[in-house]
Amino acid sequence: MQLVLQYVQLKTTLMRVHNFQQTDMDVPVSVEEIAGYLYCTERNVKILIRKMIEMAWISWTPGRGRGNRSMIRFLASVEDLLFTEAKLHVEQGNLNSAMSLFQIEGLDPGVMDRFLAWLGSYFGYRGTLESGDPETLRLPMQMRVLTLDPVDVLFSGDLHLVKQAFDTLLYFDPACGSLEPGLAHAWECNENATIWTFYLRKRVRFHHGREMTSADAVFSLNRVRTLGTEDSPNRWLLESVRDIRAVDRLTVRVELNAPNYMFPHYVSSYQAAIVPADVYSAQKVSDPGMLPVGTGPFRITRYDEGGVTFEAFEDYYRESAHLDRIELLCVPEMVSERRWQQLNFQMGKLSHSKQPAPAHWCKKEIMMLGSSMLVFNLRKEGPQQDIHFRQALQLVLNRSGMIKELGLYNAIPAADFLPTDSPVELPEDDQPERARELLSQCGYEGQPITMIFTPKNRALAEWVHARCLEIGIQVALQEYSFEEMSKVHRMQCADIIVGGVVADDDEARCLIEMYKIGNLALRVYATDEQRRMFDETIASIEAEPDGQVRLQRIRAMQELLSQNQSVLFLLHTTQQLVYSPHLQGISFNTLGWFDFKSIWFCPEIVD
Repeated sequence: MQLVLQYVQLKTTLMRVHNFQQTDMDVPVSVEEIAGYLYCTERNVKILIRKMIEMAWISWTPGRGRGNRSMIRFLASVEDLLFTEAKLHVEQGNLNSAMSLFQIEGLDPGVMDRFLAWLGSYFGYRGTLESGDPETLRLPMQMRVLTLDPVDVLFSGDLHLVKQAFDTLLYFDPACGSLEPGLAHAWECNENATIWTFYLRKRVRFHHGREMTSADAVFSLNRVRTLGTEDSPNRWLLESVRDIRAVDRLTVRVELNAPNYMFPHYVSSYQAAIVPADVYSAQKVSDPGMLPVGTGPFRITRYDEGGVTFEAFEDYYRESAHLDRIELLCVPEMVSERRWQQLNFQMGKLSHSKQPAPAHWCKKEIMMLGSSMLVFNLRKEGPQQDIHFRQALQLVLNRSGMIKELGLYNAIPAADFLPTDSPVELPEDDQPERARELLSQCGYEGQPITMIFTPKNRALAEWVHARCLEIGIQVALQEYSFEEMSKVHRMQCADIIVGGVVADDDEARCLIEMYKIGNLALRVYATDEQRRMFDETIASIEAEPDGQVRLQRIRAMQELLSQNQSVLFLLHTTQQLVYSPHLQGISFNTLGWFDFKSIWFCPEIVD
């Protein structure tokens, strides 16, 4: 690679210095000048010249006599060399490095489109059963993976990937709405649900080959309880635990401080996935090169800034995955929206896409379990402390107008965390005159407020900002990465956050966690009194043995937020998936993803 870049740098520099438009001509230059252009010694220049001659990239006529410069003629196309080099980078799994090659000044801009056209064909399905090559599905990934350690997972994209490599004691089946056996084949509790016993399956193996025992389950659950601080995202799951112990090699008993009929739901959370104690010791986890190890249908064989690779785990205790490998490559930010859409369309097998799919492609849509929303920081001084200020903002959100102006035709106005099957009464949200009256009542005099958001919510934040300006609210917008937005101290500095929540399949657990996760805005921005009410209400719900009653009471918790309008719900959105009919076994989950294990390739379908 270094020789290619040196050739490109030398050619583009000399053509620019001499202002030559044609490349098929001799250019006067000295070894000393080349050393300056390439920042190396004259001895190294002579070695480079010899190598470039051997590669047939240049012709070189040495200068005769003192003061006579040599002549160099460039024979190879810079764009062709970079294109070839970029393909090698991609095939080695590093799309970021490939894209960076095209940032060199003076390149023909068409080379980027040419590369993206090739890249589109690189993604999709590869391999056949007849050839014996691994059946591989390559997918582009726009968002960077923050963590694949289950105990630290906060965002839905990371959670989906964790689900492919890890398993939990119990599994929530969304199809029937009930808990099913997972790594535990059976479980039971005492009369008042303060002691829970889990009976583990035999012969379950971790990806590194060792058999799972109750010691691993005890280690994993204790790890959730103790790792990090009170603001750690998932510590709340086991906060009611008094003791966890191994009764024997395959039996785990958990003693709680109070009755908790939600506890089986909590241990079905993938944040409480079972990991091998010998791998996840503090010393080993601190190693940045450590690959995640679980018991799931795929083992992770690559995990770095360039992407993630999943390979089917042959010793999986349940039905094996159909495909041999799933490769996810990170697509860098420098790929523009236009190019990304072209890439999606050209991929030919599977994609999230806004453009129309080919007529014969399949399409699935699902309404995401969640909502975008504005959350007010009630722990910080500012205009947002006054309910009249919050009510004024509610009156100018105009959700229907937001959908139309932003082209979000896959969205509907939201009045709650989750979409419902029955119509709901939406708030009056297009009354700017009434909003100005409320601002006057609360004494607002134009003090600026800070609104933070992630890149995903930039369009929503800018739309809300414009509505605020119309009624005289001054807003300073500040964009943060997903990683920054998970830090409590970063969130505490703002007055309002434009965010959202996406629930997993288990509605009851996911609604509770919105009030409990230590670095979600709902809890970070809540007053001490609100937090106390959250915790007391949830504790009483956990003590309720009837599942339907629990769910009704969990849904009713929204009143704790809506009565003082500390949260304003914005939109529910649908996620669309388009894919070739060759790909079978595609089913959406509520995170907007699909289960890798179930996908298989049908070669008999005619395009």
